[in-house]
Amino acid sequence: MNLIELHILQSFPVTCLNRDDVGAPKTAIFGGCTRARVSSQCWKRAIRSYAKDKAPVFGGQRTRLILGQLEKLFAQAGNEQQSARALAIATSEAISTLDNAEKGTVKTLVFFSPQELQAVADAMLSAGIGDDIGVACNENAEKNKREKAAKKVKDAAKKAVKALGNKVKDAADIAIFGRMVADDHTLTVEGACLFSHALSTHTVSNEIDFFSAVDDVKPEDDAGAGHIGTLEFNSACYYRYVGLNLHLLEKDSHLKHFSDEERATVVKTFLEASIMAVPTARKNSMFGFNPPVFVLGLRREGQPLSLVNAFEKAVRIKSDSGYVEPSKEALKNHWKSLKDTYSLKATEVCLPEKNLSDFIQDLMGDKHE
Repeated sequence: MNLIELHILQSFPVTCLNRDDVGAPKTAIFGGCTRARVSSQCWKRAIRSYAKDKAPVFGGQRTRLILGQLEKLFAQAGNEQQSARALAIATSEAISTLDNAEKGTVKTLVFFSPQELQAVADAMLSAGIGDDIGVACNENAEKNKREKAAKKVKDAAKKAVKALGNKVKDAADIAIFGRMVADDHTLTVEGACLFSHALSTHTVSNEIDFFSAVDDVKPEDDAGAGHIGTLEFNSACYYRYVGLNLHLLEKDSHLKHFSDEERATVVKTFLEASIMAVPTARKNSMFGFNPPVFVLGLRREGQPLSLVNAFEKAVRIKSDSGYVEPSKEALKNHWKSLKDTYSLKATEVCLPEKNLSDFIQDLMGDKHE
């Protein structure tokens, strides 16, 4: 496995980057003590959004609202509203289980790119079922003819959905993050990236912020607040891991149809997004946009390797140094210990010893210059 790995230390004061079911910052027990936690799913969402803004090859969208998009494509191809609607419903049901036709939703989120969805619509339109869709929509037609026509439309939709696996140029994020399709495993894509949950390097206790809001139009003799409430937050220095399997990314099932330059753009954009993207929870009230304080980047062959056990014993503050410096020291020492013990070899690059552009370039290697 040809890997690029990022071992990231990132410090956030007064934030709630990822909430649990009661609105509190997520936590986990590690090394016998409570740590702040941000789920991998949460950070992946931030990374996908950042990458989409940077490069059009990251065009994937995850949604249940596919019926309306399909109906629009069929209408643009010249179908009347009733036929476009029927084609969209049949296609949506083939992709996933239809939940609410009026709202245009299916029961499970579907991950696809615009070009993939267009390919599905094109396959449906070229299936030669124009007459059948007309019969299926005709309430005056004989019941058995309508049923037979509806079955042909349904069968055509099942075949058309296979186009979700077409080689397109706007689905790099699907190749990287993966796609799971329970109803049709042939459309499942194994993600080329690997993520850990972010864990604080030290013990953390959530705190409570009591707040009040003033009613600007209240009577002068009313001294009370218009609203009072509480929010939970914490402050933490996190360790998080991001890995990218370059061998898998270059396979036919992923981005082999991209040129070397296009794949280089994908890798560069993904690495930048992985370092710079931050979950947006409570961005206007707690502003958690803090870039990493340290990143150890590794380019190596072999199985993925987390360095989280550098913090199995919670980091303690030394004098007035805070948590960042002892966390950096623990991370470097743990990597050196593993490297010596298991004879690991890697190209090592550190940020901020290198700026972001040089850091990414060094990890990508000479062939991507």
